[in-house]
Amino acid sequence: MKTVFVTGSTGRAGQYIVKDLLDHGYEVVGVDKNPPGGTSAIRAADYTFKIVDVTDFGQVLSAMKGCDAIIHMAAIPNPIMAPEHEVFRVNMTSNWNVLEAAEVHKVDRVVLASSINAVGAVFSKGITPRPYFPMDEDHPTYAEDAYSQSKWLGEEIADAFVRRRPGKVQIASMRFHGLMDRERQTALNARPERGGAHGNNAKHFWGWTDIAEAARACVLAIEVDFGGHEAFFINGEDTSADEPTEQLISAVYPEAEIRTPMPGHRSAISVEKAKRLLGWEPKVTWRDA
Repeated sequence: MKTVFVTGSTGRAGQYIVKDLLDHGYEVVGVDKNPPGGTSAIRAADYTFKIVDVTDFGQVLSAMKGCDAIIHMAAIPNPIMAPEHEVFRVNMTSNWNVLEAAEVHKVDRVVLASSINAVGAVFSKGITPRPYFPMDEDHPTYAEDAYSQSKWLGEEIADAFVRRRPGKVQIASMRFHGLMDRERQTALNARPERGGAHGNNAKHFWGWTDIAEAARACVLAIEVDFGGHEAFFINGEDTSADEPTEQLISAVYPEAEIRTPMPGHRSAISVEKAKRLLGWEPKVTWRDA
């Protein structure tokens, strides 16, 4: 049985990841600055919990001892919750600390929380023209804000740590997008309409993800073999909008090339890589919540 080190274990995503791990027979060492509370996802008695500041290398190194894999979710999740310099400091420092500690302990499977914002998205000042859709992992970055830069550069750091340990470490950067539990999906479905071609909807490409399915993707990423560092878009296969996808793209990104048809409400963000390399299959839709 593997022991998995989960940072941000009491956060929204972390709780679902811990639950998925426990459901699949793993032992868990969860770390966070906030202790577990009374949640429906997990109970504190089900796993080992440690209070750890992930920006302190010594704390991370000590807490990780004896673990076989890492799922690193701890971060400031947007550039609004704190000043941008603090968002950048916390997110970048924690990434470095986790990856260096993994190197010291010879942990060879690591999952990092990246984001759709690694390519620049909802926190950008305006709508940035895009070269093509559906967007895939080869899409260039247009990151502007501190949060988006921390996610993009976090992936660059992962590349560097693979170069430090060639053939000895596998790192997955999970580009999550709009994580929703079933309650939030039901609320979205209950709205009288969901307009797509405006404001933040256009800047995040009308995407969303079921939070339990995102947790499943993280666990798969420590189980399968793909080698080196890979980024994966983790996204639902339909949009969060009422309008057809290609109609939205035509209205907001008229110069973009349509590389593969996106009929109906098909997602403008491809998850084919996650399907191919991780065996991940998103099945949930908010439309029947």
